[in-house]
Amino acid sequence: MSEAGRELRNRNTWDLECPVIIIDARSNPYRVVRTSVRGVTGAIATSNVIDDPLMRLFLERFREVGAEEALDEYLHGPEGERFAELWDIYNDEAQRQGLSVWSHTDAAKFVLKSRTCFDDGQLACVAITSGEDADAHDVLTFSVDACWLA
Repeated sequence: MSEAGRELRNRNTWDLECPVIIIDARSNPYRVVRTSVRGVTGAIATSNVIDDPLMRLFLERFREVGAEEALDEYLHGPEGERFAELWDIYNDEAQRQGLSVWSHTDAAKFVLKSRTCFDDGQLACVAITSGEDADAHDVLTFSVDACWLA
């Protein structure tokens, strides 16, 4: 992280090559990755469908009752056919890139955050934390003072 902080401090302007840090705390040992703003979606599995309101509702229900019960409810619910299409896309994404932890909209918000962080002399960071279920997680974004790191 200190190397990323030094690099950020030595930059005159923000661009997509500015460094950011990703902390993946879903397994032990934790994985810390230094990448660029542009590289975030390559370093973190990003989904095209988890922004869909139906998928968001499903993921909330998944956290409440678990995968099996939530899947049964949504596949056999009033929007079962539409949910099945989204679920197929989500599973295809997971097969190709691993379980997605956020959406492209979330990633775009992080890009904007990294620009604000840069203006404040802060290094933008993402942390992925594990949840109670093996497939559950949370994503936190935060920043650290680049001068403190360097």
